[in-house]
Amino acid sequence: MPGVAPKAPPSPAAIVAAAVLGTRLPILLLGALAVAIAGTVPPPAAEAVWRVSAHEVTNLLARWDTFFYYTIATEGYHWDPVIFRHYNVVFFPLYALLMRWGGFVLGGHELIAGLIVSLTAFTGAMVMVYRLARLDVGEEYAWRVILLISTFPYALYFSAVYTESLFLFLSVSAFYAMRRGRLGWVAVCGGAAGLTRPNGFWLALPLACLALWPPDRGAAGDSPGRPVRLSMALTAAAVPLIGVLIFSGYLYWRFGDAIAWVHGQAAWGVPLLLRRGAPDPGKLPGELAIKPIEVVVWIGNIAAFVTAMLAIRPISKRFGLAYGAWVAINIFPPVAAHLFMSLGRFVSVLFPFFFWLAIRVPRNRVVRVAGVFAACQAIFAIWFFLWRPVV
Repeated sequence: MPGVAPKAPPSPAAIVAAAVLGTRLPILLLGALAVAIAGTVPPPAAEAVWRVSAHEVTNLLARWDTFFYYTIATEGYHWDPVIFRHYNVVFFPLYALLMRWGGFVLGGHELIAGLIVSLTAFTGAMVMVYRLARLDVGEEYAWRVILLISTFPYALYFSAVYTESLFLFLSVSAFYAMRRGRLGWVAVCGGAAGLTRPNGFWLALPLACLALWPPDRGAAGDSPGRPVRLSMALTAAAVPLIGVLIFSGYLYWRFGDAIAWVHGQAAWGVPLLLRRGAPDPGKLPGELAIKPIEVVVWIGNIAAFVTAMLAIRPISKRFGLAYGAWVAINIFPPVAAHLFMSLGRFVSVLFPFFFWLAIRVPRNRVVRVAGVFAACQAIFAIWFFLWRPVV
């Protein structure tokens, strides 16, 4: 209408706040309602015998792999190669250390500290994803990236005491810092990523690609990144390797095995080599050998893997080799080791995939796709908090 000013687009702060308040908190609320109504006593899976509280809602955060981060934060690492079972030594230390330090401040509530770390890191990750998206896809698509990544079905782990939020924050921050020529932050974020997850050291490869072949794209109004020397950029790119070396050095000092974190992975099995994993906790009476929910989740994991794999080439062509490499090195090694287990969760932190998805999905369908994503995430979250196997 004449004389009516066009509606201003939402600010980046509003977009990030909507992602945090509109997706992360509702997932926790769904979990709390699910356990309050349905409960987990008797537990639907043998793993559910792990508890920190007799009250269902208070025990909400004590789920699945959180057990390993919790034991690292409260007891430290355990490793005995003679006894073939699942050990926390395969989980890298930074997230658990933050839980321990936060738990000290909170008077011994390590799980609450972990949740605070996850939600804070997710907020920071959305800020950095938005900034990087402005450089690579422009303002028009940046909000779509945030919408799709926060509603993705396996994004439920951003609301759990898991490393996904922290790893996403550190990896996207390292990318952004390299794009802007801030090598000190590249080193800090890259080194921290190397201490966060076993695949964190792979971050050195795409960072090196960014150093060797820096993109010349930029959003309107953005100043170019700082000029840097190639040797210094490559040195900063290599710092994620130092993270894994620090952890390996600690393991050698503590257990005499620098790569116990690799050897311990055998407990989860290597299906392609026909190697069985360590036995899970004993089956409960009436517990099915193959659960229908597991089938649904595995179909989702396979779909996430196939879609991400098919996206590698267009991602590399549109955004550069570094972006495609980051997707490839995060999805192929896990498949070689454990087939499609947890592939949806691994894809959830691959921001180049969501850059591609944001420009691939037509504008008039973005909200519809996000709605389907969010519905699936809600279902997965309810299953997750009810101890159904969403892995």
